Amino acid sequence: MLVYKYRGGSDDDFNRDLSSIERNYFWGSDINQLNDPWETIIKSEKFIKQSKSVSWFFGKNSHEKLLKVHEALENLLSFNKRIGIYSLSTNYLDELLWAHYANSHKGFCIEYDLDILLNTFRTEKVYHFPVKYNKIPPEVTISDVNIKNDSLIRKLSGFKSKRWEYEQEYRIITDNSGKQSYNHQALKSIYFGLRMSETHKSEIFKRLKGRDIKFYQIEHLNKSYKFEAARISNPFGEDIDYLKFIPASITNNKNISFEIIEQNFYKHRSKGVITIMLESIIKKSEIEWLANKIYDEIFHTAEKVFILYYFKEQKNMEVAWATSHFINGKLEIKINDFILSM
Repeated sequence: MLVYKYRGGSDDDFNRDLSSIERNYFWGSDINQLNDPWETIIKSEKFIKQSKSVSWFFGKNSHEKLLKVHEALENLLSFNKRIGIYSLSTNYLDELLWAHYANSHKGFCIEYDLDILLNTFRTEKVYHFPVKYNKIPPEVTISDVNIKNDSLIRKLSGFKSKRWEYEQEYRIITDNSGKQSYNHQALKSIYFGLRMSETHKSEIFKRLKGRDIKFYQIEHLNKSYKFEAARISNPFGEDIDYLKFIPASITNNKNISFEIIEQNFYKHRSKGVITIMLESIIKKSEIEWLANKIYDEIFHTAEKVFILYYFKEQKNMEVAWATSHFINGKLEIKINDFILSM
């Protein structure tokens, strides 16, 4: 499934948004940063009525046990104040979305592969769902107060007034607001607005050169209110080399290829772990360049980053040929020379 994020076109917004793409993260907004003042509105009358009607079930200690049920509800409500919300759409050709969220076509629109995006968070709990649009707020019941399901989360952050229905919104909910690093392969395409400046287009082309990203220009269909997206080429080249080579400018010889075998980010421990397969053995200075590249563009939100390096001709794959660790931004490199004699 493909989902879309519209971005503004002012200079400040543009520089912020392009920087986040370069460093592979999105910003999960807290509730107070959203543009709908009625976010998290719910009806709780039914919950109160139900809790009173079943009080007999709890016996002698009914008051204390009901308090625990109410505390569970309060805990989930407080969780909703901490969460991060990334609001997306399933439509990239809506005239109102372009007008409202892309600065009247001066901005651009990002296309993500939702499956790849969500797979980034497989080591932690995230919620994701399409927004539902109602004439009245959702009603909470006792069955919703269960931390094992996402019923209350959906009701608190997955419902909006029908006036917002044109957005066709899809949401990703993270446990905290702020920066959320993701796998760069999730970003598939960028669509330029009708009025986007040539300067901004050129900057995107140049700074995202080498990535596997397709570019489209939004165009107005003649004698209609509809748009279409026309595929355009990156004038700086279409070769894909992002996070695939240590460049010749670093090796002072030739490009050295590498492949990311596995990467995981354990957010609750603020730790990133990544495994690299190298074309061949590299110098310590080249490890340092690659380690900083990975830290800055994949795991820059982590306090600890552990990188394991193997090379293709390595006979014993049970032990990494080299490792590099970042602890609070400080890099340590270790090369296991004994691997070469095995």
